[in-house]
Amino acid sequence: MMEQSIESYIKNLVRDVIGQTLGELQLQNDRQTYVIANWKMNKNLAETAEFFQKIKSNNEVSVVVCPPTQLLYPAHLFINQTKKPIGLGGQNVHWADKGAYTGETSISMLKDVGCDYCIIGHSERRQYAGEDDQLINQKVKKAIQAGITPIICIGETLEEKNSMQTEQVLSTQLFGALKEIASSNFILAYEPVWAIGTGQSATAELAQQTHAYIRSILTKMIGQKAESISILYGGSANESNAAEYSAMPDIDGVLVGGASLHAHSFDAIINVFTKGEQNQ
Repeated sequence: MMEQSIESYIKNLVRDVIGQTLGELQLQNDRQTYVIANWKMNKNLAETAEFFQKIKSNNEVSVVVCPPTQLLYPAHLFINQTKKPIGLGGQNVHWADKGAYTGETSISMLKDVGCDYCIIGHSERRQYAGEDDQLINQKVKKAIQAGITPIICIGETLEEKNSMQTEQVLSTQLFGALKEIASSNFILAYEPVWAIGTGQSATAELAQQTHAYIRSILTKMIGQKAESISILYGGSANESNAAEYSAMPDIDGVLVGGASLHAHSFDAIINVFTKGEQNQ
């Protein structure tokens, strides 16, 4: 009798472990690959039109372009005109619905011009606009409530990296940005601040190690759903290093800055991740 109980216990334990593993693999396979352009404060109307005429894009990966606010509606029109499978995103949003906030953009304004995504918490917003985790959390909540997918940026500075604080910084930013949020409808972008606009970039191995750590923190926060969250790399990603990142299991795409300003280089990055999807 005792032997039967032990045997039954072992069978159930093995079944549960296998079921959990298969479930995690399924969620991992369901993760969407993204190639997202952050134009920052660049381009005019004519350059925007030229970009959307030249860009090829495809249906294998999700391509999103985030122009400056003034170019969002023209970009929306160009995307519709060219009928290319490209999503549109804002670079920032305010936490309030409306009001006396000079120079700001509300979530309803983003929706009105065709946005489905919005970058929130970019390091340049943290650095130059003084945004902290509490404010970023308010913006993330507002985006999710409105049905816009937030692209939440986290990352450490060079000083924090050199003082071995990377994991502490990332976990603090994650818990701060996602406080009191039950939804898993968001994208994360790891952007080491020391690599942004410097021409330096984290090696694919280092980026993978960091992404795996980020996913482990997410697992503590939201459980198995963490396997379905796309985590992008965003520090000086370009056509030369994209293939190395695409080969990593926890890197689900890239948030591209300077290399996204030219259709040919952005297309090259899209093609790299498309091949990566086809090889899986």
